[in-house]
Formats: sequence, C-alpha cells, structure tokens
Amino acid sequence: VERGMGVKVEHVYGLMGTRGGGTGRLVFHEAPVPIANVLGGEAGIGNGTEVFHQMMIPERMTSAGGAVGMGRAAIQIAARYADRRRAFGQKIRQFEGVSFKVAESLTLLDAARAFNRAVGHSIEAKETPGKVRRLVSEAKKFSTETAWTVVNHAMQILGGIGYTNIFPVERLLRDVRLITIWTGTNEIMDLVIQHEFYREFLAEKPTGRDVEADARGMEHPEEKEYNE
Repeated sequence: VERGMGVKVEHVYGLMGTRGGGTGRLVFHEAPVPIANVLGGEAGIGNGTEVFHQMMIPERMTSAGGAVGMGRAAIQIAARYADRRRAFGQKIRQFEGVSFKVAESLTLLDAARAFNRAVGHSIEAKETPGKVRRLVSEAKKFSTETAWTVVNHAMQILGGIGYTNIFPVERLLRDVRLITIWTGTNEIMDLVIQHEFYREFLAEKPTGRDVEADARGMEHPEEKEYNE
C-alpha cells in the first residue's frame, strides 16, 4: 500500500550496523488493500505464502552472496596486515596462530562460494520448490555463519587496531551480524532445512543398497525397538 492509505511509520530505529539502510516500525490502521495493489491481482488473493516463498529465494541468495563478499574483504585486509606487521623479529603471518586463521577462512569462503553457485544452478534448473527452499536456506545459513567466523578471525589477526575505525573490519563485524538475522534468522533456516529434508526423504521410494543391512546384528530386527 502507499503512504496515506492507513500506513504510518511509527518509529525509525538506530542500527548497530548497515547504517546505509533504515528500519522502522510500521502501523497499519484501517488499511484495506485494493485489488490493484495485490501481487498477482485477484489470482494472488489467498496465495501469499507462495508469493512469500518466491520472494525469499532472491532475498536469501543475495544475503548468502553478500556474506561471502564481506568475509573475503575482511580476510584480505587481515592477510595484507599480517604480511606487513612484524613481531618478535618476523612477520606475524609466519605464526601458526595467525596463518591457520587465514587458512580456515579461505576454506570456508571457497566452500560457501561453491555451494552458492550450485544452489544457483538448482534454482535455474527449476528443481522442486521444496528442494530449492532447503538449498537456499542452507546457502543463507552456511554463508552468513561463515562470514561471521571469518570477520572475527580478521579482527583477531589485526588485534587492537582492528577494533578501531582505522580499518573497516569493525564496520564489517557490525554489518555481518545482521545478515544472520535478516531475511529469516538462521534458526528459521534450520527449521526450513529439516522440514523440507524430512518431507522429501520420507516420500522417496527406497533405491540402491540398504545400508542398515550392513549391520552385523541385522538378523535381530526385533531389537530395533522404536516405541517407549
């Protein structure tokens, strides 16, 4: 709906990070939505859930991709610093406590980037909606948690100067914290992932080898007790 149609911005919040955007509390009072404003027109009435799921695909993939970029920017700053900063007669990147953080960060970022590309191909291939929802949720969760880990590694490598505004890592830390929350918290991503997995898995017809039959005690099926 447009401004003046029963919609009021009640309060605009100050934010810890991502200060280029804005967040506020909207109040809706006697705000009927005209058919012309309904997504999909009359056909869209009652289909809000489907519209929401479709909108969340690009929203969450954007969060996933942005997270990888933020993490990579942070670790590049830290790696450059570690190659210049000297302590105890050598560059600090020669200390395992520093270099292993760089190695872990690169591994996580490359894994997240590769997974995001794979999920993108699944979206373009128009795989089943449930599978796409699961994969997109996995991408958003893994990429944003990777970014949080990597930015923290970067700040640790920089030490005290990383906590100042001399380097932009402190801003990246504030910004990256939000992406584990917006477009659906990572706890919501967990909920979607397990829900769609079970729905898909339990509907599948068994194919291939029965791995449970590999158990040495498989001749005692009566011991598989599932009830209290």
